[in-house]
Amino acid sequence: MNSQLVQKEIPSIPRSASAPRKARRAKVAFFGVFGFHNLGNECTLQSILQGARRYLPGSEIYAVSFDPPDTLRRHGVRAIPVTKQTFGCPAERGPLGRLSKPFRVLRRIKNELVDWVAAVKALRGTDLVVMTGTGMLTDYATSALGFPYHVFRWTAAARLAGCKVRFVGVGVGPIYEKLSRWFITKALLLADYRSFRDQNSKERIRKNGFIRDEDPVFPDLVFGLDKELLGKHPGGDASVHRVGLGVMDHRDVHMWSDEEHQARYAAYLQKMCEFIQWLVRNEYSVRLLQGDSKHDADTRADLKALLAQRGIHYHERGIIDEGSDTVAELIAQIAQVDIVVSSRFHNLLLGLMMGIPAISISYDPKNDCLLEGVGLGDYRQALTELDVKKLIEQFTQLAGRAEQAKPLIAERSTEYRALLEVQYELIFAEFTIN
Repeated sequence: MNSQLVQKEIPSIPRSASAPRKARRAKVAFFGVFGFHNLGNECTLQSILQGARRYLPGSEIYAVSFDPPDTLRRHGVRAIPVTKQTFGCPAERGPLGRLSKPFRVLRRIKNELVDWVAAVKALRGTDLVVMTGTGMLTDYATSALGFPYHVFRWTAAARLAGCKVRFVGVGVGPIYEKLSRWFITKALLLADYRSFRDQNSKERIRKNGFIRDEDPVFPDLVFGLDKELLGKHPGGDASVHRVGLGVMDHRDVHMWSDEEHQARYAAYLQKMCEFIQWLVRNEYSVRLLQGDSKHDADTRADLKALLAQRGIHYHERGIIDEGSDTVAELIAQIAQVDIVVSSRFHNLLLGLMMGIPAISISYDPKNDCLLEGVGLGDYRQALTELDVKKLIEQFTQLAGRAEQAKPLIAERSTEYRALLEVQYELIFAEFTIN
């Protein structure tokens, strides 16, 4: 089993964190970056909800979401808001002149107190709060007062309300600000169980001062998604004809100015156009994949316009670009390809779960850990250093050995699914009814 992904020895939850089994229905809340139309995050919630319903039948389950109506629509579960605040509204600017900034500060303090009280009140009577993956242990593309603060506030509120808190299969992204580091490490310290998605995440948080060698590493929660949802990959002959290509706008606000980002983004789009031109010339069918229905749509549109400038029009070259708003739509589209080339982590993962080989254009080491775990570590590049010639070489090589790669992909997927069942038993066992 690959050491980059899974820790072999799985400790039990400490006895001091356990309680006698409940003689009533458990009440469980799931917190994560839900409601932003990121299909990887929604897939994560969908998977762990399925696990919870198997292990805790009849329990009361709800979510803490940034967009409760969206969560209810997608998953059929009641959801409460992460925050009731709205930021940057005209009323905060107001006609107060020099007093507007102090007014905004006082207003924010008041609203934060309201949010804290509301969170504690909402969580009273809840047995367990599960903090689920979803890229929240980072200040990438945000600040300390974004996801790091919300994670800390809800973890602390849960403890104040008498809930157990468990961080399950979380990844750790870049942490730039000292305050972000404080919020994240204090939240983890308040939990009575933590597991990480890969060894890279565990090492990242260790470098940020949180050292708990006993915390286990488990596969990403999406590996536990019900098989029925995945359907069957149509397959066909053994050769590769259909390519699923994912694109994204990698925007690291802590490293680049707007001007630097625009230059890097333009260079990235040019390289993706070159790769698509090569695919089309070599008679591959191209399907665009979307992992984030809010942010990836603009990148897809920019790519289409740039290709048109080069004389490549989708309707003439058979390039399919349908978009996707739901996990089911994304899965159905991935099922139609023979190989996935993408930067989005869950585009790659869902493909692997269907036995489809993948190449990562990685914006984060999490993608590299994922591919190394299934024997595809040679088929990756850093997005910021993308070399089209090398990408073509990697693609050609993997296309030639796709059938050889599939048995190990299938074997690892089965192992990861079984390991997630072990984790569900760990985190839910004390809440089952005898």
